[in-house]
Amino acid sequence: MLPAWRLLLNPALPGFRQMAIDEALYRLAAPDQAPVVRFYTWQNPTLSLGFFQDYKKVVCESFIVHNNIDVVRRITGGRAVLHHDELTYAIAAPLSSRFENQSLQETYRLIAEALNLGLLEMGFDQSSIFNGTQPAHEGRLPQCFVTVSKYEISKETRKMIGSAQKRSRDRFIQHGSILLDFDPYLQNGCVNHPDPEIEKRVAPLNRLLGRKLSFPETASCFRKGFERFFDVALEDSALTVQEEQMISELEHKYSSSNWTHSGCR
Repeated sequence: MLPAWRLLLNPALPGFRQMAIDEALYRLAAPDQAPVVRFYTWQNPTLSLGFFQDYKKVVCESFIVHNNIDVVRRITGGRAVLHHDELTYAIAAPLSSRFENQSLQETYRLIAEALNLGLLEMGFDQSSIFNGTQPAHEGRLPQCFVTVSKYEISKETRKMIGSAQKRSRDRFIQHGSILLDFDPYLQNGCVNHPDPEIEKRVAPLNRLLGRKLSFPETASCFRKGFERFFDVALEDSALTVQEEQMISELEHKYSSSNWTHSGCR
């Protein structure tokens, strides 16, 4: 019998709740607990800031207000992502068993392999796991999808999936944006100093496939990718009472302008 990991499917929830769920799963990832894999979408277009990003420097506030875009701050690092026309994945796990003695880069690589198998389930055969380094000038831009970092998924040089990770001594969470489609007006309007060439740097799955992927189909393909690569069974799960209690507490944090605007400072 294959080892069992938990699977959570949480489509169309507010950004503050999605971030609260991710942090709760991270904080509760005890050494004796099975990893949790989660797929979700966002109720409204939502700009998520990396933990260390400066709200005032990154966010074009007049644009997000006019276009009804929500803003949240992640506990993970990295750069700003507009979550719109995408599937978000997350995996929260203890650094034991399958991830024992794995460095940050090693866990990135393992998860990239699983994501790549999910793309193969959809019919892709030319996606690749990037192993290079990013040009220095692109590293200064505020948007996640302007460049491909090591162990992210690309179609040639165009980014398909962007990821970020947080870890402590005994656990980690990694989550990321799987781009289904792309709206350049919203993507560039919501940040200050956007990359005018960003549309040339991305590879949305719907456009590559020539059809619109649904949440159930996309989640199912990536579920199979994780199961195949890690040789586990992902069992449908719901949030536990303990998780719900912590999420309820964390929602106050993620819906607070104090956290969103100042966060790590």
